[in-house]
Amino acid sequence: MTPDESDRLAAMFLKSAHETPDRVAVRDSGGAWTYAEVAAAAADLADRLAAAGVAPGDRVGVMASRRAGGPVAILAVLWSGAAYVPITPGWPSARRVAVLQGAQARLVLAVDTEQDTPGGVPRIDLTTPELLQAQRARSAAPSSPRPRPHPGAAYVIFTSGSTGAPKGVEVRSAGAAGLVASVVSLTGMGPDSVFVAMSDFAFDISVFEIFAPWSVGGELVVAAELQILANQLEPLLETPGRQTFLQTTPTVLERLLQAGLELPTGSVLLLAGERLRRSLVAQVAHVEQVWNLYGPTEATIYATAHACLPLAPDDPEPDLPIGAPVNGAVAEIRPLSDTSEEVGELLIGGPGVALGYCGRPDLTAERFLDGGSRYATGDVVRRRADGLLVHAGRLDRQVKIRGNRVELDEVEGALADLVGHGRVAVRVDAHGVVGPHLAAFVADPHCDVLSLRRRLADRLPAYMVPTRMYQVAEIPTTSSGKTDHSALRAPAQNGVWDDAVFETLSKLWERYLGTPAAPDGNFYALGGHEFTALQIATGLEQAHGIEVDVAVILRNPALSDLAAAVTELVRTDAA
Repeated sequence: MTPDESDRLAAMFLKSAHETPDRVAVRDSGGAWTYAEVAAAAADLADRLAAAGVAPGDRVGVMASRRAGGPVAILAVLWSGAAYVPITPGWPSARRVAVLQGAQARLVLAVDTEQDTPGGVPRIDLTTPELLQAQRARSAAPSSPRPRPHPGAAYVIFTSGSTGAPKGVEVRSAGAAGLVASVVSLTGMGPDSVFVAMSDFAFDISVFEIFAPWSVGGELVVAAELQILANQLEPLLETPGRQTFLQTTPTVLERLLQAGLELPTGSVLLLAGERLRRSLVAQVAHVEQVWNLYGPTEATIYATAHACLPLAPDDPEPDLPIGAPVNGAVAEIRPLSDTSEEVGELLIGGPGVALGYCGRPDLTAERFLDGGSRYATGDVVRRRADGLLVHAGRLDRQVKIRGNRVELDEVEGALADLVGHGRVAVRVDAHGVVGPHLAAFVADPHCDVLSLRRRLADRLPAYMVPTRMYQVAEIPTTSSGKTDHSALRAPAQNGVWDDAVFETLSKLWERYLGTPAAPDGNFYALGGHEFTALQIATGLEQAHGIEVDVAVILRNPALSDLAAAVTELVRTDAA
């Protein structure tokens, strides 16, 4: 990006706004707005940011609920020449503080949320209707986007950090715009396409959800959180005569299918964030396209792609490949041994490589090689005989939980801080209902695991809070004195919740709330009320022979917390 060049993502939108001003640019459950209206709203908000002291190159937090105002606020920040820093309203206060301080945010745009922004950072409060009044659309033409200093980030995405604190990845606008153009061309997205956006704005794939349809004059549909959780997506996907795009993780897709979601034949599925099993793709083989996409945030959203359909009948591998490079990415395998050059750590070069980690030159130098031209992913890959890459694990303790990137060392660090010693360990376990989840082990006979889990929830996002917690006599170590995670054993009847209780609650949850169980699912967010709580309490009494007060359910809206509370009742009754 040259010093006098405007943001390329904003330029993509602006081109569509000039060519098709009267087409719908964004829609949510509250209304629809044209490209002309969105352009006017973004330009107005960019002017407000400048009047508030935001200069090109500054960082602006965007804390937005899942409404149309969120993408418009993001566009406005880019229009102003600043970089946006997405903040999820549901994050714990400590997480919001860490991100705002780490990014050195000058201001926060709070859209459709009253959640506080701690740390004394100034804020502008907006609602989607206020933001999209678009009075200028009928009078003066919007001002041109302001240039950003070179080099500069378009956005800063904070991910889990192995040092115990989240780290911010600074991503270039040119890299993001190039990725958008590359995958749009690959999938054949056009002006008649509709993109149903499901991702959290703090998840980097949301950048593609927003700007891919806007780059071709298509329509962005922002699905509300309740529509996703309660599996109310089908009305959004019914777009006769138009190509419908949906992007999510394999875990979320599997849950939606289990809950009865029927995808139209004209759908295009973009799946990322986790390994993709052939058996899952077979369930949706009737749709137009299914893509397996791979890429760390540090390589700008996606670095490789694989067209999964039609499924090759003679391919014996259960996992589908992550494919071949996109957006001019250069994929190189650094061998793990002298015996094979086809298996090793994946290094990614090309225009998508990010600038580095915000305020962390040491970490940037460690992971961004050769002066920042290549990124060492830590992912182990294998090159097949046909040249396609297959993901084969990690070199470190980074894992994916429902598509979210989690550094187990960060969770262990937060756990050790709360218990006051280092005799703790965290690993990934599997469960028949929940699937992969975090399990924590604490060598402390006086620890209240239920209280500890709730205190962790005040520090970490929900997906990073261990679903199970065990009190153990000791944490096993290797001969070198390091924690031996493979030797950890879960003692019987010592978890936060009992399997039998969770199984019962899962069935009741799905019967009365209409959605499959997830450990961080919220009773109120799914439309639960006192009568629903009474139905669940009655079902628990019939299954386990205990009396459950409705208040217990209302006080523990998260499924994991409720399972823990009911487990405690069952054990007390048994004793």
